[in-house]
Amino acid sequence: MKTPITKILLCLTLTMGSIVPAMAQDATVTFSQDAESLFQRSLARYIQANYVAARDGFVELIEEHPRNQRISAARLMLGKSYYKLREYNFALAAAIELYETFPYSRYLPEADLLVGDCYFRQGQTYSAAAQYARVLAAKAGTPLKARAADRLGQMYGAEKLTDRDLDRLRADFGRSIVDEAVAFGQARWPEKLSKPEEADKPLAMFLERFPNGYLEPLVRRRLLSRTRAPQPKEEAPTTLAVVEEDPTKATYRIGIVAPMESPAGKSLRDGILLARERFPLPEGETIGLIFEDSEGSPIRAVKAAERIIENYDVLAIIGALRSEETLPLAAHLSPQNIPLIAPTASEDEIASLPYVFQMNATPGAQGRRIADYAVREMELRTLGTLSSRDKYGDRLAREFTARAEELGGEVVVQEWYEPGATDYRGQFNRIRDAGLALIMPDLVETTIDSLIRNGIHVEPPPTVPVDPDTVKPEPVETLDGLLVGASTYEDVLLITPQVASSLIKAQLLGSDGWNYPEVVEDGGRYVRNAIFVAKYNERSDLESVQEFVNLYRGRFGRDQDIASALGHDAMLAVREAIAAGGKERHSLQEKLQSLTDVPGATGRITFRPGDRENAWMYLLSIRRGRIQTLSFDSAPETQDLE
Repeated sequence: MKTPITKILLCLTLTMGSIVPAMAQDATVTFSQDAESLFQRSLARYIQANYVAARDGFVELIEEHPRNQRISAARLMLGKSYYKLREYNFALAAAIELYETFPYSRYLPEADLLVGDCYFRQGQTYSAAAQYARVLAAKAGTPLKARAADRLGQMYGAEKLTDRDLDRLRADFGRSIVDEAVAFGQARWPEKLSKPEEADKPLAMFLERFPNGYLEPLVRRRLLSRTRAPQPKEEAPTTLAVVEEDPTKATYRIGIVAPMESPAGKSLRDGILLARERFPLPEGETIGLIFEDSEGSPIRAVKAAERIIENYDVLAIIGALRSEETLPLAAHLSPQNIPLIAPTASEDEIASLPYVFQMNATPGAQGRRIADYAVREMELRTLGTLSSRDKYGDRLAREFTARAEELGGEVVVQEWYEPGATDYRGQFNRIRDAGLALIMPDLVETTIDSLIRNGIHVEPPPTVPVDPDTVKPEPVETLDGLLVGASTYEDVLLITPQVASSLIKAQLLGSDGWNYPEVVEDGGRYVRNAIFVAKYNERSDLESVQEFVNLYRGRFGRDQDIASALGHDAMLAVREAIAAGGKERHSLQEKLQSLTDVPGATGRITFRPGDRENAWMYLLSIRRGRIQTLSFDSAPETQDLE
């Protein structure tokens, strides 16, 4: 075992700056559920500090599943496991294998940091500093650069690096990059010495010196979080017993029905509470909230609503979470003329009843919106769909097709897959056949050529026998767009590589099943430039969204999610309707369906008479390794390098 590692370490020393890939980066990588499960188990062992078991799991994954969606991450985690076990030579070897096998992996900056840490542990101080500087000069995320800068600055502050060493680093990696890193590390000294009360001044001085530096956003956020963080006298309430004061003393009462003990139920509750805190009614009027637990059961949801109505005579009810709970709740409340605001349920037709308002985007609305953009803005004409064979996929594909053809597009093929399927070869064979059928046949081309030549006929050359194993399938370039109507990110990750392997050269379109970080992190080149719609985007540039994101974190000490955002907007819609004069159930219903462009946590809240579905949503695209809001006046770039 010693000889290969020695050779690898020698290779690292000589060629770290210009490693030649030993294997093609874009070799076929397929999604493997077995590999995914093994990776997650090994990662859990690493988090639990069981580094031996983690190492063995990552080794097994690399050996047994050499071409899967987790292979590059597994190589990095193998190196980290070796590092934790203080086997620094093996950690270096694992990092180098990642360089050689995946020379364009997004994990290379992490590998640079790992190599630097190994060098530092081995006493190679300058080599470690050079690796940290390499991270700073690379295309890495700000948190990772901050870790590298922290190490570099502390090394200099602890006199592990000389001024001469610093000059060498400046010459190799740039003076501004190195100086900012050293200043950042020095500004962090008070925190490292457990003196947080002295930390703000050095960080503020850092901002004055580097107002446009690469670490400026992180430092500024850190300072703002300290100045804006609430200082409650006691811990924020976390149980229903202390969430709400006596609602009978409030001017108006609103009931909330949801599975309160579930994570989504708690997020919904906290979003509702935050909206009420942020937007009090004028003239001292108050809104009392009555929470009832549905336990995720449609029957219990209806009974919970009955108890609220009987005991509190509420103005409206917000609930529930899933469509299965919300549909019977809507059918029960609307005939009683009690407004129901459904925050998260997404099934179509929920808002068809006159007293029901739906905050989330339905599959049908998503299909219409993505078709609008594809045909009207991108001018795609020949389209196909591949959707799940369930209510979600059926409505999405049906509304996409109807809207696209209404606008002049043509959906030439529709395919379906069963939820839970992993092999889509039959569907893609039929999509290929439909696309190839759009190509003008050779016979027609020959006839046209003959007409152009005024009837002069030229015999074609004799056919030459061809080995079928050497014939590559013809790419399908006649489909302008393909809707992948997947409701889960797992399906997206399974389907998109098979689009590529089927040589279907179409613009990928999608719905909110694409709106997950896992799609970007694990989808790689297969999802690049895909366009999809979604109800929520926490990175939106809209001021109302960013205010909600920051306030929620400050109020509850954790990040928001779509359930908390939709709960917030459901409460905000009720508050706005009450403030506009909706003091009773009937007038509240009228004011709710008159709300227009109210800024909220998800974006905008809009209802109209006869259209009580808040169909406002984002157009998003995967570009440069992240989900970005797509401008309405431009299509994504044809070339998009991560």
